[in-house]
Amino acid sequence: MNPKVSIIVPVYKVEPYIHKCVDSILAQTLTDFELILVDDGSPDSCGRICDQYAQKDSRVKVIHKENGGLSDARNAGIDIARGEYIGFVDSDDWIEPDMYELLYRMCIDNNSEIASCTSIIHYKDKTVINGTHPLTIHDRNQAMSAMLQGKLYDEVVWTKLIKRSLLEDIRFTVGIVYEDTALTYKVIHKCKQVCCIGAPKYHYIKRDNSVMDKAVKNIRIDAVLIYDEMYKFVNNYYCELSNLVALKLANSAMSVLNLISFNQNFMMYEKDYYMVANVLNRYFNKTIKLQEYPKNVKLLLAATKIHPFLYKMLVNLTAKRR
Repeated sequence: MNPKVSIIVPVYKVEPYIHKCVDSILAQTLTDFELILVDDGSPDSCGRICDQYAQKDSRVKVIHKENGGLSDARNAGIDIARGEYIGFVDSDDWIEPDMYELLYRMCIDNNSEIASCTSIIHYKDKTVINGTHPLTIHDRNQAMSAMLQGKLYDEVVWTKLIKRSLLEDIRFTVGIVYEDTALTYKVIHKCKQVCCIGAPKYHYIKRDNSVMDKAVKNIRIDAVLIYDEMYKFVNNYYCELSNLVALKLANSAMSVLNLISFNQNFMMYEKDYYMVANVLNRYFNKTIKLQEYPKNVKLLLAATKIHPFLYKMLVNLTAKRR
């Protein structure tokens, strides 16, 4: 008989964290689950630790594979998952004991294909608790709007429980960061109902060497390309929400342009700079009308439209005046 929930944990170079993560999952008050540990070619002792857990608890399944990144590891877990619902936990995080019981009951009691809770973010010098809202139920359109606004929940998958049938023909995009952003809106589009609650059940560790931090330091343009793809999708099916995506795209694009503009090795990122500027310029007629942007930001948008290099000149000139 298939378990109620499959919990997928990609594992790579997290030896100091993996025990706390796995122990928190095995201590769940919902006991009818399978835990799929995906050893993504980890060069440390993580693979052996995963096998030890499998020997102790029959609910633990282990996949050993060549390193392919977070998305590839999650996809490998999805491919063998048998649960009615699927959850994702990052191997350096941990969860509250009742997280999956809460999310599963929310799905069943409210006839929802997706349930979401909130999180506790652990920084080096502070802890931030997100969300205190009561149980809220959304239809597909309301859910898409809420996700794009990020008020009750956002694109991340680790606070969510997703019906496995929604993932039959959807997988995480391999080789990119912001892989959650590229997947969540497609899953929401396939569901009829989403429920969420402001209960902080997921503990997220903000590490300086995390994938997302490396993306900023190494200057990745993935988010811009993902929002470009998302805009076309949303404009087709939820045109009334297209401004929300245009805002996300423009914010991401200008963040990248800023990083490259201030980088001493501009020539190294010049190709990416002009690619991002060209994407941003395609949305000029949308972004120049956004009420969220003050005049100085719209000046930058106009300058980029005239010539992408003008953006760099203006932001550097502004920085020198401060």
